[in-house]
Amino acid sequence: MKVAAVIVTYNRKMLLLETLRGVASQSRPVDRIFLIDNASTDGTAESLEAEGWMEYPKLSYMRMSRNLGGAGGFERGMRLAHQAGYDWIWTMDDDVEPDNNTLEIMLSYQDISQCINATKIFTENGEVQYWEQFYDFATGRLVDLKNVSFYSGREWCPVNVACFEGMLISRELVDVIGFPDPSYFIYHDDTAYGVKASFHTCVIYVRHAVFRKKIYGYGDPNPFRSYYMIRNSFRLKRDSFNAAPVGHSTKFSNFLFFLNLLKYSIHAFRQQPGLKMIEALVKGWSDGIRGR
Repeated sequence: MKVAAVIVTYNRKMLLLETLRGVASQSRPVDRIFLIDNASTDGTAESLEAEGWMEYPKLSYMRMSRNLGGAGGFERGMRLAHQAGYDWIWTMDDDVEPDNNTLEIMLSYQDISQCINATKIFTENGEVQYWEQFYDFATGRLVDLKNVSFYSGREWCPVNVACFEGMLISRELVDVIGFPDPSYFIYHDDTAYGVKASFHTCVIYVRHAVFRKKIYGYGDPNPFRSYYMIRNSFRLKRDSFNAAPVGHSTKFSNFLFFLNLLKYSIHAFRQQPGLKMIEALVKGWSDGIRGR
């Protein structure tokens, strides 16, 4: 059984080095690391060279000619790992670092699931990120259960979404559901991927497989993030219903979906009022409704 890690990076060279050290020191070693550099401009390649990573025998480094976003980066890296014949693909961003037994713990659940997700703990304050979530088809939003299963003593729990900050997925499942959709660019690409996976396996969230997350929270909405949040919410709703074996969208569910996005839009504008935010929100709604 061969495991490949896929790391996507963009302008976080110091955090990336910590991610690489965490992956390279696993108690169950990875067999290959595919590092996708989304055209970083901060000297990432030079930093890797200076630290000796370019000579690391397990590292395959690929620099993109332009920034493909997280979605495009993971699509490229997962495709490379799949084409190379690896049995499991372990995805992660450049601001997370796995504990040295994380992969070993995750692989211990391979008889239960073909899509296994890890717990994130913020290094800034030791807070555990709530991630026991379900995508609600009626409202098109994520329902957060606040890790209630873990507080009840469970070691793992089912979910119907995935997170590329530590997702471990089997080759067989990739054969069925394909690769991430690069047109998402950022936001909801992994959510959509997890929804697709949930129709073919029990997607799970594991308590003691831990990643240390270096950037706390996601910051206040800005025009760039808000555009993709709105646009991709429409994409996620379409993709989820298209992937479902049975399901259809009702007028009431559409009303709830629009209401939820309207609430987000109002919140985003209150956080950062101005013409740029208005333009981003209007474009997000327009592109989302038209499927652009």
